[in-house]
Amino acid sequence: MYVLGIDGGGTKTSAVIADENGNIYSKLVAGRSNPTAMSKQEFELVIRDVILNIQSQNPNIFCELDCCYAGMAGVGEGNYESVLQQILQRYLPSKTEVLIANDAVNALFSGTLGREGIVQIAGTGAITVGIDEQKELFRSAGWGYIFDDEGSGYNIGIAVTKAVFKAYDGRGLATSLTERLKSHFGVSSIPEIIEKVYGDAHPRSVIAPLSVYAVEEALNKDEIAQAIIQKACEDLFISIKACHSKMKLKEKETMVILSGGVFSKVELFIPRLEELAKQSHINVTFKKPLIPPVGGAIIAGLNSRNVPISSVFVRNFAEQQKNDYLTMKGQVGE
Repeated sequence: MYVLGIDGGGTKTSAVIADENGNIYSKLVAGRSNPTAMSKQEFELVIRDVILNIQSQNPNIFCELDCCYAGMAGVGEGNYESVLQQILQRYLPSKTEVLIANDAVNALFSGTLGREGIVQIAGTGAITVGIDEQKELFRSAGWGYIFDDEGSGYNIGIAVTKAVFKAYDGRGLATSLTERLKSHFGVSSIPEIIEKVYGDAHPRSVIAPLSVYAVEEALNKDEIAQAIIQKACEDLFISIKACHSKMKLKEKETMVILSGGVFSKVELFIPRLEELAKQSHINVTFKKPLIPPVGGAIIAGLNSRNVPISSVFVRNFAEQQKNDYLTMKGQVGE
């Protein structure tokens, strides 16, 4: 069985064709594909280019696609789900089943391998999604960077810039984040950062990557960076707790998968989140994903056909994803 998995978000879009044994036949990474942060035309062009690129890598396998599972940020808002459905059906083989969901499902299954649980995504944006044994989906947060997104890369990036400007004014404590931002933007004084943020790119895409400095400087014991990360953990846990309460799993240990660029140094977050869970008497355990989120999209596609996920799948998929110079599999039946 051949599945095309797509994982689309506010920073990048990943796509892979794989089979039930985790063998990869085509893969690529493209630009962002969150329709709420780009025009409809831009969105359509990104999806079209993803499909055409994947097809060109292995046309024979592409023609045999059984399923396409697209987990995409923002598709549940407005009319974007139907737009995506139309685009995919236009470029995919006619026999290919198209399934669309939030990208959080990809991230969840990349850790639970298709089983129930909660995923906390903290990348450019942030969202908490849970799926129970009956496959019912529960959501908390993730309503967009203007209204929500506490604990996201963007939200942490905002906290970093605020802290730096407050330190510059004398309204806040000095922080090592100041030098990190000056170096990042290539400026000699803090006020010069303003024109860098309000440039041609969307401010969200400029600010979100700054979250990495909060993580790194928190590990270096910077007091301000540590406070920023602590606040992010508290914000994220509120959302996890809300999602967990909806799922009515109080007596059963629930796996919480931590996914997204904010968790690049997950060892900084897990102890803090575990302490918050202990204080709230919530039976959860925090884990890293086993494979990239796009692999979770493959698992979701296989699940839709009741194909079991084996340890062979995880091992093969993880190993092949690591190799940037992957020699793609050949013809159908090889």
